[in-house]
Amino acid sequence: MARAFIGNTECRIQTDKDLGESWAVAVYPADPKAAPLVVKLQGNDKAAVTVGALEILQKSGKIDRFEA
Repeated sequence: MARAFIGNTECRIQTDKDLGESWAVAVYPADPKAAPLVVKLQGNDKAAVTVGALEILQKSGKIDRFEA
């Protein structure tokens, strides 16, 4: 199971099937007032889509690191 971190705080990750082969990957920061970070991707493999979304969030500076 993948894990995402903002600073040293672990964030909850949720990957949901959207329409067709689309997936919505949401990372929920520990602050309940903060909006979730959402990335939508297409693919067949849930684990690969989750890792791809976390890579996008890390490269854009939204999360500090992740573990697959």
